[in-house]
Parts: sequence; structure tokens; C-alpha cells
Amino acid sequence: MASDLFPVFMKNLELLSVTKHDRILVAVSGGPDSVALLHLLWRFNAQKIGVFHLNHGFRAAASKDATFVQDYAEKLGIPAQIEAYDIMGFLSASGESKQQGARKIRYQLLRNFAEENGYHRIALGHHGDDQAETVLMRILRGTGIHGLGGIPPQRGPFIRPLLNVYKKEIVQYCHDFEIPYVVDESNLEPVYLRNKIRQELLPLLAKEYNPEIMAQLVQLSDLAREDELELQTRAEEIARRHLKWRRGQVLFPRNVFAELSLAMQRRVLRALLHAYRGNLLQIGFNHIENWRQMLSESSSFRLSLPQVWVSANVEYIFVGDFLEKEWSATELALPGQIEAGHFTIKAEIVTQDEVDIEATNSEDFDLDALSLPLLVRPRYEGDRITPFGNVGSKKVKDLLIDMHIPLDQRDFLPILCDQDDILWIPTVRRSSKGAISPSTSRILRLSWE
Repeated sequence: MASDLFPVFMKNLELLSVTKHDRILVAVSGGPDSVALLHLLWRFNAQKIGVFHLNHGFRAAASKDATFVQDYAEKLGIPAQIEAYDIMGFLSASGESKQQGARKIRYQLLRNFAEENGYHRIALGHHGDDQAETVLMRILRGTGIHGLGGIPPQRGPFIRPLLNVYKKEIVQYCHDFEIPYVVDESNLEPVYLRNKIRQELLPLLAKEYNPEIMAQLVQLSDLAREDELELQTRAEEIARRHLKWRRGQVLFPRNVFAELSLAMQRRVLRALLHAYRGNLLQIGFNHIENWRQMLSESSSFRLSLPQVWVSANVEYIFVGDFLEKEWSATELALPGQIEAGHFTIKAEIVTQDEVDIEATNSEDFDLDALSLPLLVRPRYEGDRITPFGNVGSKKVKDLLIDMHIPLDQRDFLPILCDQDDILWIPTVRRSSKGAISPSTSRILRLSWE
């Protein structure tokens, strides 16, 4: 038959790497899209599919739709799970919109049922008209390349084998194969933006500007999705190559970030957030752009984004909060080693020949110039240090500000002291006390990890 979608459908399954070994759960609302999808999958492999229907209770006909889906699944000999959920109660408690909240519940229930019953894939009935509407809606709201990609053919276990098939073809398929379906009248009400686009804007654009607008929008989504995939893959590679995990935070070097193009900077920031959070929920363009601008204008800052703090100093971009690790003042034996929060502090006695002037994680002191025993402690209010090379002392608080140490980390840096003075703040500065001279006979090496 001219309207037989099966060859196209089989090609789409192949592109989605779906095989006859896969058990597939089909989300069936009762409308022509989902029922046609069910029929096509039944023809593909009737023994490996199941039906899931959510009775959301929004419409008076919801119970009839559930009965219809149950009866049609039985006619095809396919097991069906009909589930009811108090979505209105969830919406009332969560404050989410009707459409967004219902979608979240539906996807979660589908995922849960599939995992509990051994289904490998979850098939959804989104089609070409849905894709065109989504792209146009995002253009109207403002979007980038990522948003122009529209609805993905596959995300996790969810697959959409009809994204390149249009509504009229699906309806014709149902008619030709005498497949019954129900009509959701709420889809015809121009209340929601998507319905207004479907009922008013797209027909106007097709009539007055471009009869092929639907196909052009779907083509745009395909091209944008391919471009975005390429760019995002590059961004993720850059993030993986340079990011580090330290004390519960993701770190990324600012000098590497500064060399990236504007487009790649935005994508790398998204990749860093995803590495830390595992998702980008509630993160929009303005969040990323505000963060990027602060990185270009400020040497040190702290910024709140949805569900995460980001910060920076002159060396690193930080994602996430610095994880505290409780510790208290401890005497440091010579030689010896102690844990001080996230730091390991080590003391050794070495000779003049072992002094390494290029070492970055250690400092050497004239042991005989120090008042023992040594102490490793947290920062105290009013602490002062005489930085190496300076004549006078300086407040530790001011020194940490000058060195652009993030605020949330300042109280967790170890302070190394003798009985009279601060000797060293690891990663920040050492004092002038105990400087090595030609007359030094015993050298104390302090190092950190």
C-alpha cells in the first residue's frame, strides 16, 4: 500500500540500533500516533513488546481512553499496564505546570515499569509535526543550536521511531489498516502555546510563506542536532582532558578556558556543570552567559546557579562547594607527618645539598631559627604573617584576598606555626622567618599534598 509506513519504520529502527532481541515498552495514549506506533511494532516483533498507558485523569474521557487501550492491546495479544496516578495532587504539591508535571510523572513511571519488567527500550509516538512545532516554539522563545535540534530520536532508553513521519501519513496508515484510535479534544484547544502553533501559526506560514515549512523545520532540526553533537563532543573532550576533582569540587584551568573560542567556552562550562551534577536541569543560556562574563571580567568571584555554586580564582574555575573536613590544631613532630583537613603536611630534616629552590609544594626553613614545637592549625581571627621578601607584617585575611583564594576555602587552609609566628600557609605564601642562609646548619623541609 502507498500509505504503508513499515519500510520507513524498519529503516528507522535500524538507525536506532533496535533489534528483534530488544524488549520494547510502547507508551500508548490511544491517539493515532501511539496506536500506529504500537501496530508497527506489533508487525515488527509481537512477542517482544508491551503496552503502558497512564490514566492522568485530566479529561472526562480519560477512563474510556484507558479501556480503549486495554481492549486494543488484548486484541493484538500484547500485555498492557494501565496505571492511574494522582497528577493533580502532584502538581498542587510541586507547583509545576500541568503539561510539565504530567510529562515528568509519565516519563518516570515509564522508566520505572520498564526497569522492573525487563524492557530494554521505551517507544514514544512523537512524529514530524511534533518536531516542527517544537523547533518553531523554541525559535519563538529564543534558542541556540542545541534547542534547534528539537526532540532527539533517542535519549537513554527512550526511542522515537516516527520523528521523520508526518501526522497525515500516520492517520492515513490507521485508516488503511483499519486501526482504531481516540481523539484528545484538548489538543485542539488554542490555550497552550504548542496548540496555537499547531492550529494557527504553522497553517498560516504554510499558506502565506512556505508550503514546505513543516519539512524545512524538521530538516533544520536534523542539521542543528548533527552540528551540536560535533561541537558538544569537542567540548566534552576538552573538559575531560583538563578538569580535575579536588575536595569535592570540579576544577578547570582558567588559562585553558581563556584560549577557547566564545562558542566553545559556553559549551565547556555546560560540560563542567554536567560532569559535576550529572544533568543540566534548570540551566539556561542566561546562567551560562552570566558565568562566562564574570570569568572574563573578574579575577575572583562566587556565583549561585540552580542547584550549584560556581566560583573562580586567578588559576581555576570551580564547580561545586568546597567540602569541609573537620580537624583541629595538632603538634607536628620532627620528622613527622599529619593530616590537616584535606592536606597532608610532612616535616623532614635535610642537608644544604638537598635544598630544591624550584619545589612548588614545599618550603625550607633554618631549624635553629624556629621556636619549637611546631603547630599546624586552622586560621584564627586577627592572624598576621610577615611574607617572605616583605619588611612588615600583613593580615592573613588580606593576604588570602590578594591571592584570590575563594571565600569558601579560606578557613580550611592549614596554618604552620612555631611558638611565636606563622611560618607558612601552603599554596599561598611562606614567611620571612627561618630563611636559609650560608650559616644554616640544620634545614627543616615542610611539604604538603
